[in-house]
Amino acid sequence: MVPAWLELLFACPACADSVVSAPAAYVCRRCDRSFPLRYGIPDFRLEPDPYISVADEIKKIEGFWTPERSFDEMVRAYYVLTPESPPELHSRYVAAMAASRLRGEGLLRKLDQRFPAAGHTDLVDLGCGTAGLSIAAARSYQRVVGVDVALRWLVMGRRRLEEEKVDVPLVCANAESLPFRSDAFGAVAADAVLEHVRRPARMRDEVLRVLRPGGAFFFTTNNRFSILPEPHVRIWGFGFLPRRWMEPLAWRVRRTPYKTRLLSRRALKELFRQSGNVLLPYFERGELGERNEPLRLAWERMSQSPVARLLLGAVVPQYFVVGEKSGRAIPRPSKRLHRTAGD
Repeated sequence: MVPAWLELLFACPACADSVVSAPAAYVCRRCDRSFPLRYGIPDFRLEPDPYISVADEIKKIEGFWTPERSFDEMVRAYYVLTPESPPELHSRYVAAMAASRLRGEGLLRKLDQRFPAAGHTDLVDLGCGTAGLSIAAARSYQRVVGVDVALRWLVMGRRRLEEEKVDVPLVCANAESLPFRSDAFGAVAADAVLEHVRRPARMRDEVLRVLRPGGAFFFTTNNRFSILPEPHVRIWGFGFLPRRWMEPLAWRVRRTPYKTRLLSRRALKELFRQSGNVLLPYFERGELGERNEPLRLAWERMSQSPVARLLLGAVVPQYFVVGEKSGRAIPRPSKRLHRTAGD
């Protein structure tokens, strides 16, 4: 059930007008769009997930979802139904889901340390996946909402929330067209999401729009030119290839589609030139798990050296992108989504 506080913040992602609750849907009377409730989750998407059509996604959900299955059982069933996802990477994907709560706790501490004035009133977990960061945020924020373009992950995430006895509403929507009123939230967190959207500039602008003046965002994003293997297909040097070669190689080596668009530090700095800062990553003890603790310690030592920061800054695996909304209003872009492919 969608809580009343969240319904008051809903707005049409296409025209920004208010929406009204109707049986099994939310309706915008201004542009006559209807946004259905699917599995009890509001679906405000203007575009489907890049990896799957809405119809095919619903078929897949029907294949793994039953009222009796646990979160872990749903995840295992999902990968049985997903042969295009390479089996040799499944364990890494599942481990990343399990660790998302721990990563989220670290991210939220950094957000609070850097922007204490943003407070702990309300937060959007953007690209929430199976809601690990949402669970972490619910411990310290009064209100949290998880948003993701993938309905299938949200269905699994809801079961995870139920098992953790955490009450966080979930919304299916595009990061480039959020279904919320302007100036609605105090904070937005996004863990490894920016590289998965079609138009990162639109995601940037939408995050700033829904933040209140003084609100803050904290993103993590993987580096295109990382010295380590590309995190989604685990291929060394993948990011140094021309983009037109990436998906054919992913098919040849991993037999999987590749829609990710990792950005370099230079590209990120240009993207956030007027709205945020791109930082080298930093982590607390245990934040990356015990297996990666030696790597974390090594980076902590090296990052104290200006020379090492200069030499390694362009090839670190990940960056943090942070920013705070000024008092200036951020309007919703007037262009329609399908006309802005060049953003």
